[in-house]
Amino acid sequence: MIPEDEVRAALAPNYILEKELGRGGMGAVYLARDVRLERPVAIKFLPPEMARREDLRARFLQETRTAASFSHPNIVPVHAIEERDGILCFVMGYVEGETLSGRVKRGGPLSAPETTRLLQECAWALSYAHGRGVIHRDVKPDNILMDRGSGRALITDFGIARSQNNSAGGLTMVGELIGTPQYMSPEQATGEQLDRRSDLYSLGVVAFFALTGRLPFESSTAHGFLTAHITRPAPQMGSIRADIPPALASAVDRLLQKDPEQRFQTGEELAEFLDPLRSARREIPPAIRLFQVKSAQVVRSALILLVLAPGLSVSASGEADQLILILMLWAAAIALVFQAVGGLRELAAQGFTHDDLRNGIAAIAAEEDEARSRIRSAPDYKERLKKRRIKSVIGVLIASALITFSLSLRVKVPTGGYRSPTIGILAAAIGAMILMGTMVYTIAASGPARFDRKLRRLWTGSIGRRLFDYVARNAVKPGAVASIVSSELGPLTLLEALPKETRRELSAVSRIASALVAEQRNLVERESRLAASQADASRGSAGVATDTLDRVVTELGEAKAAASEKRAEITAALERIRLELIRLRSGLGSVAEVRTEAERAYRLVSSD
Repeated sequence: MIPEDEVRAALAPNYILEKELGRGGMGAVYLARDVRLERPVAIKFLPPEMARREDLRARFLQETRTAASFSHPNIVPVHAIEERDGILCFVMGYVEGETLSGRVKRGGPLSAPETTRLLQECAWALSYAHGRGVIHRDVKPDNILMDRGSGRALITDFGIARSQNNSAGGLTMVGELIGTPQYMSPEQATGEQLDRRSDLYSLGVVAFFALTGRLPFESSTAHGFLTAHITRPAPQMGSIRADIPPALASAVDRLLQKDPEQRFQTGEELAEFLDPLRSARREIPPAIRLFQVKSAQVVRSALILLVLAPGLSVSASGEADQLILILMLWAAAIALVFQAVGGLRELAAQGFTHDDLRNGIAAIAAEEDEARSRIRSAPDYKERLKKRRIKSVIGVLIASALITFSLSLRVKVPTGGYRSPTIGILAAAIGAMILMGTMVYTIAASGPARFDRKLRRLWTGSIGRRLFDYVARNAVKPGAVASIVSSELGPLTLLEALPKETRRELSAVSRIASALVAEQRNLVERESRLAASQADASRGSAGVATDTLDRVVTELGEAKAAASEKRAEITAALERIRLELIRLRSGLGSVAEVRTEAERAYRLVSSD
């Protein structure tokens, strides 16, 4: 172990040491600041006793050369190598976040969408490395970093990576076993020559861990893990996590096949297999998401007012005051409910239908269920729930004691009513505050799930549909923005995230994507206008022949269908451009392929 003062001295003056991030078999990693470029970096040191061994030193340098040659959004970049006073280290990009193992330990198993994204991004990274002839050979949760800001997964530590063409006489001596036994492929465990499918097996073990929080095999020794990987079949993922999509479970099961021929053969094949799972995830229009949040807040406020009305009326003096107070509270509650119904009018005015609302609310419900599932799967969830309940009970008991004490001090006066001493009034006020705070705390912590389910049934059921149809008939639609698939802004967003030079090369693609999005919006508005005109024509008009009405209605319907069909074509074209940009970003595609796809899509708007 290198003393920290020696580390600081070795880094000065170009780097300022901040803290140690962790230690592994190949050395310690520190967080430091690059003084020259004013950026945080991670610096990995090879311990002096290991640096003196020529084979380990060579392996460490091989890691540096291998990783430094990579440029991929899902691989941690290497910036430089430093060798001073017998201390050897290399400088790499600092990822603000945590390892996958830390994420699972802190928050429990990942959800299906999170795991799908993790697998796909790791598959892209490994495919990139494999395409350059490099096998990682130590894919495990500790070597996968989760960026806190974006959620992006990045693979690090190519410390034992080597070329696929490297023979046993290279950095790895004959019979030497390098890697982590818990994540080794069967062929790696038996010391056979490896190819890219070995990394994919290890990625399958990582996926199993991410979804379950445990390994597919358990053992107290390294030999036990190796034996299990060689001889025992992995548990079927569907039997452990019945809540995940069958396709995801199938992908994990296939990655964990003993025979490499039965696994995915490349990282790109795995990524393509998972792509429908990610693209199938429903996009929620912001207007519907906003309506869901505001309506829940409004209805909750109305219910609180209605619950408080009887209690507040008791405190009012005189029947007239009680009646006025009750009427005020009821009026406020009714106004809040009408405000929620007004939100339906706003959605209708923007061109949304009740089906859009129902689908959007269903997607929001799925998101909330996933979030609650992750919270419940946390190791300390039951303990936190127990403490919360204890706090609620204590709060109710204290509030009840204070209110009871206050009531015991009241004195009935001859003129009617009661009189309380100052201490009684103070006790009642504090008790009421504690009781209200406890109620809000308890409802906010445990009530929303049940309440939200009932509220969803209100808006998505028959009552909600009748309300929506009623307000939609009177809603003004100046410019409909009916539900547009999630890919409409995808290409533009991906283009903005590309390097400046690449964006310059794809400037024509950006213009084409913008034109397609604009045309898509125009078609949405056209569909809305045609639908309104068709509805008006269907109601008929005095003195107009039936066959004329039928012809007009038919023509309007055909025009609406044509607009809908063209919008679907543009949507599909935008999705194809988005996928080509994803391939470009991952290192699998090219600028020329993106341009070709964009030019093909442009014919949809240039032919008008």
